[in-house]
Order: sequence, then C-alpha cells, then structure tokens
Amino acid sequence: EDALEAHRSLFICTGSGEESLLTKRGEDVLVLSRRRGFVRMALMYGCDIVPIFGIGNSDLFATYSWGMDFRMWMQKKLHISIPIFHGRYLTPLPYKVPIQVLVGEPLKVPEPKVHGEKPDDALVDSYLKKYIERVKDMHKQHTTDRKLTIR
Repeated sequence: EDALEAHRSLFICTGSGEESLLTKRGEDVLVLSRRRGFVRMALMYGCDIVPIFGIGNSDLFATYSWGMDFRMWMQKKLHISIPIFHGRYLTPLPYKVPIQVLVGEPLKVPEPKVHGEKPDDALVDSYLKKYIERVKDMHKQHTTDRKLTIR
C-alpha cells in the first residue's frame, strides 16, 4: 500500500497456488473470480487496472492431476500448493514454447474521496467483472485454438 500511496505502479499476480494446480497444456486457466483484493486496492487509491496476460504460459511444463483432490484440499486448508510437473528432459527447465504477452487498455477507476478508504463491495465486484471481461476479450482477439477457463 505504501507504493500506491506514493503513486507508484504495482504488478500483482492473481493466480496463486490454486492456479498452478489447475494448469493444463493447451488451455489457459485463470483463478480470478474470487480475487477481489487487487481490485479493492486499485479502488482505494484510484489506480487504473491494466490487464496483462500470457497466452501459452501453461505450456511451459507438463502437469499431472495425480492426487488432485488431496492436493487441492492442502491448498485450500493449509495454503500449501504441490504441483506435480516437469519440463524438458524431465527437469524443472521449461519447454521452449512461444508465449504471447498481451497488455490491454487500462481499466479506469474512479478517484476515491479519501485515499486508502475501503470501497463498497458492490463497486469492487463491478470492477472485477469488468476486468474479467477485458481478459476474456483479449484472449478471444488473440487466439482461436486455446480454451480459456476462468474460475
């Protein structure tokens, strides 16, 4: 919050360990539907939200669903994520695949009456929906052969 108070930009990765468990090659899976904190912070300080997305990120590693129920339970209850994956030569070196990084138009947010004041939940939900729609539109405009799943 100090960076936002000083009018600096932040890059926030919203996916977390849950997203690493859900990764599938050839498909883009994002955990966004319940990620309200980054929107709340932007609204608290009047910072525009710029959607950034990497198409092909999920192709960097082969992942496995073995023991997924237990691993998801651990992630939800204990906040421990244990993705089972490998890259080239069965190592943690990523596969050599192209990644297309998309940077969307900034989502303008209103200037708050008081900087740092918590915004209304309905406003946060509204801007989260707008952000998700921007990500969906970017994905649709730049790829035709990949499924996008937003959880």
